[in-house]
Amino acid sequence: MSIVCIGDSLTFGYGVKESDNWGSILSTKIKENLINKGIPGNTTTEMKERFIEDVVNHKPCKVLIMGGTNDVFLNFRIDDILNNINTMVQMCEINNIIPIILTPLPVKDNIQVKTWFEDMDYKKVNKSLAELSSFLINYGEEKNIKCIDLGALLLEEGKIID
Repeated sequence: MSIVCIGDSLTFGYGVKESDNWGSILSTKIKENLINKGIPGNTTTEMKERFIEDVVNHKPCKVLIMGGTNDVFLNFRIDDILNNINTMVQMCEINNIIPIILTPLPVKDNIQVKTWFEDMDYKKVNKSLAELSSFLINYGEEKNIKCIDLGALLLEEGKIID
């Protein structure tokens, strides 16, 4: 069986060696074949549009869904992001795929200003990402879907400095 990871540049591993992206690291810890379908710059709308081809057609047992950061950068409404994720979850249910949702990570303005937008209000971005994460966690609880709060997990493990 296989597991597909669908997402944006964070899933793709932009800026790191392929062996250092989170999917590659995870693949060393599990027995299933891991397929990375992260595309830099993708929004949840684009992820939803390619979900059949990039996820369902691989017939995985599980899919890890991580998206929303680019949506927030582009000022998409939280409701629209949640609707896109809900559509992907519904496609999972129809195709007997177990969805696992990963919350977006907070951004560090001292790092992102060098690689993304200099005039971005990163405090506002992080507030929106925290709001999205909270909604995703609640959505997971309501739908009985595993949702991993990456920000809290990595902060707890000392991987993110608050």
